[in-house]
Amino acid sequence: MRLLYLYPEEWTGKRAREVHTLSTCVALAQTGASVTLATAGGKRELQAHLKDIAGRAEEPGLQLVTLSRSLGPIRSAGIFNYHFNLWLRRQQTFDAAYVIHLKAASMLADRGLPYLYEAHEVFAETPQQDADRDHRLNEMEKRALTTATWRVATSHALASALRDRYGLPNDFAIVPNAGLPPLNESVAVEDGPLVYAGSIADWKGLDLVIDASRDAGTPLKIVGGSEAEWHRLREKIQVDHVTWQPRVALAELPLALAGARAGVISTQPETPSGRYSCPMKLFDYARCGLPVLSTALPSLESLDVGSWCARVHEPTREAWAEAMRDFQSNAVQGETARAWAGVHTWTDRAVTLTRLLFARRSYQTN
Repeated sequence: MRLLYLYPEEWTGKRAREVHTLSTCVALAQTGASVTLATAGGKRELQAHLKDIAGRAEEPGLQLVTLSRSLGPIRSAGIFNYHFNLWLRRQQTFDAAYVIHLKAASMLADRGLPYLYEAHEVFAETPQQDADRDHRLNEMEKRALTTATWRVATSHALASALRDRYGLPNDFAIVPNAGLPPLNESVAVEDGPLVYAGSIADWKGLDLVIDASRDAGTPLKIVGGSEAEWHRLREKIQVDHVTWQPRVALAELPLALAGARAGVISTQPETPSGRYSCPMKLFDYARCGLPVLSTALPSLESLDVGSWCARVHEPTREAWAEAMRDFQSNAVQGETARAWAGVHTWTDRAVTLTRLLFARRSYQTN
């Protein structure tokens, strides 16, 4: 199968959705698909990120294509679409395409190329403070879903919300996020600090966790962001009890997590992206043998997590502080988390996606 993955943004090598995209492409290629990732920006950045994720700058079965979305100082999806159209005319026919972006879905729908749309959130529920923009976003999301040949959601809760909003049939495939295979042994230490690994720029509940850990008398380690971002955070909130280090490459994350007793997922459910989030840091923690203390996100119900993933049911400082005081971690929980990570890898996910793509392709051929 020749598969096109369309990602019409500049590649930074820092975003979670880029890790998701590149990990998906690598895993699909390793299951036997011929995958072309078409994105914006420079190939050097893309190859460097591929080396971090796959251990090498080239992956058999995966072709990396970079197209411009700039014209002088102007950057736009329209410019990318123009270059994408010129490039696509020179290619052999693709069997299908894969997208997570609404604009990418629109580009493919205009060309009649069958595509799989993977939903990570309900974009139209994100407030835009502009009625016209809200309407356009709603129409884009509706079109992306209704013209998709395959519909995938990362949780049952998200699929249900999208079905209700857009009157869609009950045909979503539920395919949660995934992670790398587990380490050979746990890096957890039972009397170590809690650890948060992820963005510190957009405050995904991080301020709440910092305050709660201070109230609970629990040491906290944060891995993420830049020196400048950490400085801005320190100006807004007391962090004397927090140990910080900047964002590390994916290959270096186990070392950064070593010595912690549990990982923290503080995503808050009052935002659309938070409500339906299937956080990849859950898989990062689990593969390292770290139990997890997480917001009670609806997506966790689709993941069959056990007692090693304790959930905080109220997104308040008081509830988090109480959960931190009560949280008990041990080696058995860490080993259970590692075992769970062993059957929730990108490879396992790619096998599921490949079966889905081939099943529909076979149906259409017959």
